[in-house]
Amino acid sequence: MTRNLIQVYHDIGSDAFSTKQLIKALKAFSGKFKVMQTTGELLRSHQSNLEETVLLCFGGGYDLGYLSSLRSEGCAVVRNYISSGGRYLGLCAGAYFASKRCVFDEHGPNKVVGDRPIGLFFGDAVGPYAPGFQYNSEEGSHAVPVVRCTSEMMYSGIPNALCYINGGCAFRSTDWTHADVLYCYGNSNDPAIITSRLGGGIGVLSGVHLEYNPDDLDQLNAGDHSHEVACELRTDDEKRLQLWHAVLSFLLGTVN
Repeated sequence: MTRNLIQVYHDIGSDAFSTKQLIKALKAFSGKFKVMQTTGELLRSHQSNLEETVLLCFGGGYDLGYLSSLRSEGCAVVRNYISSGGRYLGLCAGAYFASKRCVFDEHGPNKVVGDRPIGLFFGDAVGPYAPGFQYNSEEGSHAVPVVRCTSEMMYSGIPNALCYINGGCAFRSTDWTHADVLYCYGNSNDPAIITSRLGGGIGVLSGVHLEYNPDDLDQLNAGDHSHEVACELRTDDEKRLQLWHAVLSFLLGTVN
């Protein structure tokens, strides 16, 4: 069966703006695929047409909501989809969700720490990487540089990029057998964007939002700080877009 669907989770835990940005950016990349939303109920009940899905995406929000919506049954469906040859894209909360362990604000008031059932990445997603995070606020958002840490040719023309982050993670593991670091945070060399394999499938997990358009971010009218972040992102948005396209080319170009 031909796989021509790209599915974006939009249900409990997903952020409306993040979902909108993700769908918009996916549609702008290629008209070859049909981009559609899915829910926890559809995934749990095996009614999500995953057999026709080339890429399953979980974007920004909070991963406890994802767990609540999918429950153990839905998480098992997602894990089986990936291990059976599927492709997964996890951005921010979607990266925490697909790692073996979520470590969020471990010593702070928003502490969320625990194992996660999908385990695409056999390691920890640790955040918030950048300071000042607040739920339902742009005050903790930042424009952060990421630098290339891979020798893969498709990324050779993108030595660095400036990306949006608000609560996103870095990745830590003692076993990188099935994972590779694509880009690191420029100020620390901690892994920011990785690729990881699970059975016959593969995914890209990112602590930064590769899909965010700074012009759309500015239209949130979320205050002076958010405007300053959007202005900073605009200064180098071409590289961010190149990196986004390279990641999608990798995920969509390695489908059997």
